Amino acid sequence: MELSPSMVVEVASNSAAGFGLRLAARLIDLLFGVLLVFLGGAAGARLLGVLAEQGLVHGDWGAAARLLTPAGIAWALLGALLYSITSEAVGGATLGKVLLRLRVTSEDLTPSTFQGALLRNAGLVVDALGVPAYRAMSRSLMSQRLGDQWGHTVVLLASAVPPDSRKSLGLLLLGLFSGSVLWGLCTALSVVLRAL
Repeated sequence: MELSPSMVVEVASNSAAGFGLRLAARLIDLLFGVLLVFLGGAAGARLLGVLAEQGLVHGDWGAAARLLTPAGIAWALLGALLYSITSEAVGGATLGKVLLRLRVTSEDLTPSTFQGALLRNAGLVVDALGVPAYRAMSRSLMSQRLGDQWGHTVVLLASAVPPDSRKSLGLLLLGLFSGSVLWGLCTALSVVLRAL
């Protein structure tokens, strides 16, 4: 069922997630990210141990397993970006959004796209759910932060997403799993590359 433009605006403006709810979802994702970074770092360190046993890595490879370096932080941030883009493009939500019953859709309430997820998450560099995001959301009829405006996306209560636009449970789980693996792999890769 296709909604008229006025119905889209009405649904989106009445069911858009506010700043506090979206900030809470982002904080849940950050806490989940700490776990993923830890697991990715442990996997990378374990792989380095195996490579050292095979004689393929020499020297102080244990120093490479330190995550709090500029390179380690950059890789973790790349992983966080890939996690959000993948989770939202494939399944319509990150873990924080799932737990708080939120979903990302396009402005016309069709399913979220890769391009929309990419642009909305790239916007975090500018607004990062801080003051710029709050100001943009308070001025937007559909509570869009700058990244949402660039990506033509809106974050809604899951119950308000039209049935035709809802991603299946399988896609939701695939998006979360794929995004989580990418974040963990970025962290593991950062550890391994620093030792080679």
